[in-house]
Amino acid sequence: MMIKLELPAFETLRYLAEHDPERLERLRRTLTEQLIARSPETSRQRLRGLQFQIEARIRLAPNPVAACIAISGMMHSALDKLQRALRGPEPKAAPSAKILVFHPRR
Repeated sequence: MMIKLELPAFETLRYLAEHDPERLERLRRTLTEQLIARSPETSRQRLRGLQFQIEARIRLAPNPVAACIAISGMMHSALDKLQRALRGPEPKAAPSAKILVFHPRR
């Protein structure tokens, strides 16, 4: 299922970022809410949880660039987990240990 949302032109987004960041933030929240509302009901709870995590990272970041880096890190971590899942379990290495022999005292 493909969900399409209409984004303003890049130049409009850039203008908002430079001159009206609060309006850009409202737009981001509105589009996020629309995306979640249009998603299958079975996905909404997970998407809301992800939205909560992203919002927390944004609030904790000292500036927009740090927020972007933090969210990018979340994305890379999720993609890494997906890649490992697609590759399947890694073969387990045989346990190695040094065996100590104890001789009784005589």
